[in-house]
Amino acid sequence: MRTSARFAALAAVSAIGLGTIATGTAQAAPATAQATTQAARSTTVHLHNGTGCSLYRTGYALAHGIWTQGQEPPQILGNTGDTTFQSESNGFLTGTEGWATFTTYGCEEGWRNNNTVALHWANPYTGSNSYDENGTSSVFRTTRESGSGDNADVYWGVWKN
Repeated sequence: MRTSARFAALAAVSAIGLGTIATGTAQAAPATAQATTQAARSTTVHLHNGTGCSLYRTGYALAHGIWTQGQEPPQILGNTGDTTFQSESNGFLTGTEGWATFTTYGCEEGWRNNNTVALHWANPYTGSNSYDENGTSSVFRTTRESGSGDNADVYWGVWKN
C-alpha cells in the first residue's frame, strides 16, 4: 500500500506540474549571463570615399561566411563619407571571403560618373589574408592598410586619380 500511496502522490504532483506548464504559468529559470561568441575568422572593412562622387552599391556577395548581423555594405555612401561592413566565418574550419562593388554618381566632375569601385577580401581559416581592388576604374586610386590575423580590419580609401 505504501507503494500505491507514493505512486498516487507522484502522479498528482506530475499532473499539477504538467498542468502548470500547459497553462503557461511555469516560470523559467533565471537567465544567466550570455557568453559572447566570436567567429573563428572575420573581416571588418573600413571604407573612406574621397572620389568626389557618391557611391551606389551595385553588387555584393560572400563566397564564404555570412554577413555579421546588420553589417552589410551600405546602399549609398556619400562623397567624403566613411562606412564599415563586416563578414565572418560560419561553420567548422571555415573563413570568410567577399566582395562589394559600387558605381559613382553625382560627381563633382561629371566625367567621373558611372565608374566602378570594387573591393575584395579573403580571410581563410588557414593561410594568409588577401585583399584587392581589381575592377576599380583607373580614374580613381585606392589606398589600403591590409588587416592581418583571424579577426582582421582592412582600411580602404578611394580617391580621385
